[in-house]
Amino acid sequence: MAPSTLAQRRPLVPGVYVPVITIFKDDEAQSLDIDAYQKHILFMAKAGIHGFVCQGTTAEGPALTFEERAELVKATRSVLDKNGFAQVPIIVGVAGGSTQETVKLAVQANEAGGDYVISLPPSYFAGNMTMAALEAFYTELADKSPLPVLIYSFPAVSSGLELPSESIHRLARHENIVGIKQTDHNVGKMSRIAYQNPGFAVFAGASDYFLGALAVGVHGAITGIGNVFPKLVIDFYNQCLTVFGPNPSSGASLAEAIRKLQVYQGQLSVAETVIISGGIPSTKYACQHYLGWGGPPRRPVPESPKEVKARVEEGLKELAELESKLL
Repeated sequence: MAPSTLAQRRPLVPGVYVPVITIFKDDEAQSLDIDAYQKHILFMAKAGIHGFVCQGTTAEGPALTFEERAELVKATRSVLDKNGFAQVPIIVGVAGGSTQETVKLAVQANEAGGDYVISLPPSYFAGNMTMAALEAFYTELADKSPLPVLIYSFPAVSSGLELPSESIHRLARHENIVGIKQTDHNVGKMSRIAYQNPGFAVFAGASDYFLGALAVGVHGAITGIGNVFPKLVIDFYNQCLTVFGPNPSSGASLAEAIRKLQVYQGQLSVAETVIISGGIPSTKYACQHYLGWGGPPRRPVPESPKEVKARVEEGLKELAELESKLL
């Protein structure tokens, strides 16, 4: 099935994409706080974020109901369209326990206003999921999805399942499989996939190695820290373009640009490690602390303990200062 005209109007441009947190109200049901959520989307869009991922890992996708998933996509599209960001694409997480459920979620994503879908492989019966079974899953999803598909490689949350480069190379030949998010953090693998599949969008799954990923030809990064410091991540990406973009610096200016980027990447890496080590609760606490919204995770996931919150505040202090200096 060919990609929809909607996706063709909103291309998957290179750059920085953010897997958006889901914000819940402080009520017994922890119902969706759509007002705060849309405020958060608009905050990041104004900072220059190139696209958004809804219902992914950072969004606590497995904790959302079928109805809530559609509501979040609609809310994202609505606030973007109403505020001059109609060109910004939305990637929708559709991971399910079976091929049938994943296809159903892809259909829902299209109806709700998504532009692309991204899926982990079903992993409950990981022992039976051969490489052939994984390839068959993505092929059937792509055949039946009304939206273009991205592969989501995140072995840590999918029982260790990870497609090898050769499988991804074969899947990339499908007209409706357009990219991959690699939260396997394997920069060498990113290089192979990008080199062998020109035009196939390869996204780094974090920003603590963004410089190295851009150096080997990735399309961009889908990074959770963009929830907290979107201007900074965009600034870092734009500075990287002075080295890896279409009109790179040369001579002494190139050497100086690389040195600055190495320092910048180090600052970003230190902060991102603090976020990653604390999981979703740390990301949400960082948003609450620095932005004033975010709230706790949905139960049964607990809030970060006091010592982790203190570590987040200390570990992100340098980036917060850098972010505050950016226009």
